[in-house]
Amino acid sequence: MKTTATRSIAITIVCVILGILIALQMKNINNARLTAQNLTDIQNKLIDYANKNEELSQRNAEIQAYVTQLENAAKQDDSAVDAILREKERYEIFAGLRDVKNRGVAITIVCGEDSQIRDSVLRQFVNELKALGAQAVAINDERLVAMSEIRVSGVALIINGNSYSRQGVFEIKAITDPKKEAGILAHLEAVKSSVLADATLRNDQYDITVAARPEITIPALSENSIAFRLDLLQPMN
Repeated sequence: MKTTATRSIAITIVCVILGILIALQMKNINNARLTAQNLTDIQNKLIDYANKNEELSQRNAEIQAYVTQLENAAKQDDSAVDAILREKERYEIFAGLRDVKNRGVAITIVCGEDSQIRDSVLRQFVNELKALGAQAVAINDERLVAMSEIRVSGVALIINGNSYSRQGVFEIKAITDPKKEAGILAHLEAVKSSVLADATLRNDQYDITVAARPEITIPALSENSIAFRLDLLQPMN
């Protein structure tokens, strides 16, 4: 009996020890798994932070390069900006969006009491001025550009969408080459004679004078003018 009891006690002690060992082993395994998971999470976060830091560093380098570019431009007295502004002004002058002045010629047409100006008369003088190399033309300070209109509507003359009475004084101003002034004046006098001798205008009474002027000022075309329209224009790529 004693032997049997001793054997049972021994088996019990062994089982207890085995149970403790198994429990400790399971705890170690769980701890190992938990640690591995934590390490994985930490590694992923470090990689994410490293990527974000690299992106910020790259963006910072780009900003620094841009600042350096601006500083260099400032050191160069903004020569690039000045060149762009000069080119912009040049195109604005060409498009008729800037006031201009220089030596030129003026044609004044005064309608008689019973006469009304004809758009064909104004167009004839304007076309001749363009053919003579005029670089800016205006009628009653209405700047003429590529899209300008000169037409009659009843008792009104329409220029750039603006209405003028046909019974009035019309002044055509143009900036022309001073070196060719004598020839230009002679040609315009011939046009004047042709207009006054036109059989279709015999019932009209016009007093026309042609003169050179040391300085002629021609105002810019208003961007609100009907002749300045861009809303339907799409640039070619």
